[in-house]
Amino acid sequence: MLLSACGGDSGSTAADPVGSDSTSAAPTESSTPSETASEATSSAPATPNWPACSDVWTADADLPGGYKGCLEGDTAVPADGLMCSSGQRIVRYDEQFFAVPGGTIYQATGPLEKDKQYLKMVRVCRA
Repeated sequence: MLLSACGGDSGSTAADPVGSDSTSAAPTESSTPSETASEATSSAPATPNWPACSDVWTADADLPGGYKGCLEGDTAVPADGLMCSSGQRIVRYDEQFFAVPGGTIYQATGPLEKDKQYLKMVRVCRA
């Protein structure tokens, strides 16, 4: 009997709420995306106060000692560092520049993974 009562209730309930569910579902669905959009906006991290990449990454300039990254327009580009056995790191940028923080910035003469100066620096770094 419980099954038939539930079946009877479901049948009559299903017929009645279809119109009311459509009405009540629309405001719920429209309010959910706007909440999600506002949450995404408020939880988005602020752009760091870093210098422009083009101002930092210039051959023969010095890479700042506390370098954390730079900005390409409004896009933050975190430091891409290769850790050395000494605790120091080699920072790379745009597959063509490399330097040790506080040291001279070098520009590769071709692909970074084939540049003799970069490969020598990596060998010393990992020794």
